[in-house]
Amino acid sequence: MKIRNLAATAGTIMVAALVLSGCSASGGDSNSTSDGELSGTLTGIFDSQYKAALEPIVANFEKKYPDVDVQIDYQGGDLGPVILTQLQGGTAPDVLLSFPGGTEGTAADNVIPLAAGGLIAPIEPDWAGDIPETWKSSFFHDDQLYAFPGAIQPLTAIYNKTMLDEFGLKAPTTLDEVYAFCADASDHGVYAYAQGLGDTSAGPQMLSFAQTASLVYGPTPDWDAQLASGDVTYPKSGWETQFEIYQKMFDAGCFGDGALGRSRQQGQDAVAARQALGLVDVGAVTAGIQKADTKDEFIITAMPATEDGKSYITSLPIYSLTVNAKAKNLAAAKAFVEFAGEPEQSALYATGFNMVPLIPNDQFTPPAELADFAQLVNDGKTAMLANVTPEVQVALNTGVQSMLLGQDTPASLAQKLQDAYGK
Repeated sequence: MKIRNLAATAGTIMVAALVLSGCSASGGDSNSTSDGELSGTLTGIFDSQYKAALEPIVANFEKKYPDVDVQIDYQGGDLGPVILTQLQGGTAPDVLLSFPGGTEGTAADNVIPLAAGGLIAPIEPDWAGDIPETWKSSFFHDDQLYAFPGAIQPLTAIYNKTMLDEFGLKAPTTLDEVYAFCADASDHGVYAYAQGLGDTSAGPQMLSFAQTASLVYGPTPDWDAQLASGDVTYPKSGWETQFEIYQKMFDAGCFGDGALGRSRQQGQDAVAARQALGLVDVGAVTAGIQKADTKDEFIITAMPATEDGKSYITSLPIYSLTVNAKAKNLAAAKAFVEFAGEPEQSALYATGFNMVPLIPNDQFTPPAELADFAQLVNDGKTAMLANVTPEVQVALNTGVQSMLLGQDTPASLAQKLQDAYGK
């Protein structure tokens, strides 16, 4: 699955091939019986790689509404262009897979541009008010809700818990503990974080994205908006502080020998080979590490950047479910998306992705490696991923390398990001 905020840029990926025109929010026949029960065929599209997330919900929905036949078209690959083409041609199914957020007026399979263009229909579930404030702007448009938010994965520290236990170590919870952890790892003949600093398309950015949760976006959720208005800048901000931490961690040997030539995949391989205690990356990489290292247990927890122990964790929403505004079975489509957001169904959805429900959920029991992350979600300690422009992302990834090679300082790197931003 492509996580849109990390697949190529940290911002929304645009699908420029299509220019979607607005359309009315009226759908086709409601397919409900005279007593209000739902009936008829309900169609949908979803990623075949994650059938396990949706199939139990489909089965439960059909059990509740036996007169509805749910037919999901499971496809592989990047479904965004497929869905946009279907919407443009009037052939889209009733229930759509969409990505959170996005920018009004763009041609993308994201909730906000689809809602603004009248391509998806609003819903009114009982759980709408339970969506955390941090995420409302990704799913509400003009004070109406347009999606089941689904689940979130972390971008943070992933540790080999078995190795920590063997060495008598614990995952650090403060910045001072991070530096001590790096020294302890070295004493045991390994290193702390297997960062892929040679992978300039994405590797260097991971630690920055993780630690700016506590330094920038957790305490100041609207920081990107303030950046756009000129009220804040990259220099003299939490970003510059993070670069100072980055340099200190590098100098302390936290990333091991050869880090500047290491790819992200090589970093994951190093963790699986027990050469490193962990790494900072998106939670999805844990599956590959566990497949290669089946004997050990892992934990996912916040990556500290402050001394107060009050860390936020960067989180990425994944696939949302939305309703085609021109659905042939509009009533059933709305009922299905609303049903998916009920606690029991939302827990099944998150479990199918090995992630955590975006809406805190007492019906969800996280696997051991996600327990800390789930608790942070329940405590409201999540932060959105930095919405950097493509130009800023390039400056970040290449600039971190340049700084660690001694060709930049934290201050000059922060200025490079500001120059790339252009304001």
